[in-house]
Amino acid sequence: MKKNPGRPREFDPKDFLNAALGCFWLKGYQGTSVSDLMQASGLASASIYKLYPDKRSIFFAALSQYMEEGLGRMRTRAEEKPPAVALRETLDYCALLSTGEDGERGCFTIAAASELLPADDEVRGKVKYKFDGIKQNLITIFSRGQQQGVFKADTRAEVMAETVFMLLEGMRVYGKVKPDYAMLKLANDFVMDSVLIKHAAD
Repeated sequence: MKKNPGRPREFDPKDFLNAALGCFWLKGYQGTSVSDLMQASGLASASIYKLYPDKRSIFFAALSQYMEEGLGRMRTRAEEKPPAVALRETLDYCALLSTGEDGERGCFTIAAASELLPADDEVRGKVKYKFDGIKQNLITIFSRGQQQGVFKADTRAEVMAETVFMLLEGMRVYGKVKPDYAMLKLANDFVMDSVLIKHAAD
């Protein structure tokens, strides 16, 4: 006789993490309560605790999901698109995220770092993982571009990646004060002009 498989879940754990992410993003880790998470997700505390033992584990799961989705998008661009296109799309996507409501909200990784560092070593490890992932994808873009004769080769790909990484992260912080999107695009044009070999841009 088959056992009753039990009542199926009426929610998607990923949807719960998206709801939790919104809470942590708005109120911060310290300012978010389990009651906030219940209200945002529509789940009872018992359902939440079946997924995660405490608020901290929910926070890290939401942070990890946010990081992996962002790194996945960037990895796809870095590995599958022509290097100049990949760099341009990375720069312009960051400019878009740094304006309007998204810009004012800022980057969740930076928000976590600002709130919980330097005291929390686990958060430091997660933030470093995200930042290292961004830089590695940029290294991939610049290395491929140099090999293909698209980007200038007088500077190591690692140095170019580090420079653009700092620009991208600075742009996300800048978004808090509502920068002009057109000006950000012009700054991105300057970066592209600085790294492209002239014939590659023609």
